[in-house]
Amino acid sequence: MASDGYLRFPHLHADLLTFIADDDVWLAPADGGRAWRLSADRARASYPRLARDGRSVAWTSQRDGVPDVYQADLDGGVARRLTFWGDESTRVTGWSPDGELLAVTAYGQPFSHYTWAHAVRPEDGAFRRLPFGPVGRSEEHTSELQ
Repeated sequence: MASDGYLRFPHLHADLLTFIADDDVWLAPADGGRAWRLSADRARASYPRLARDGRSVAWTSQRDGVPDVYQADLDGGVARRLTFWGDESTRVTGWSPDGELLAVTAYGQPFSHYTWAHAVRPEDGAFRRLPFGPVGRSEEHTSELQ
């Protein structure tokens, strides 16, 4: 008998679903079936986002203490920490059309409520602040940047 279970922060791309359960990143077929664990950090994780090409997933993890951006290829391999911002407001928000990760953080800002959007290269973690001015996401709303 199948149970209803739970999943947090779901994100769908084509026929694949990613979500957080048991403080790890999971993947499952969108039409149902058995899910499999992508990460095994047992550390607070959130906001997994599948790449537009469907070959990798990025998420926010507190594996090393504070939220930072992590990424793993779906065909195997180890999850890599891409940022070392060390900021509590860090959140993965999606992927750009050219394959960069999009994240919001207050890293380098004088106040934690001044979060800025950044593009992060998954190859090496190099990042640049995007020219949109302060951006954010209210914790009171469930919609997120995509």
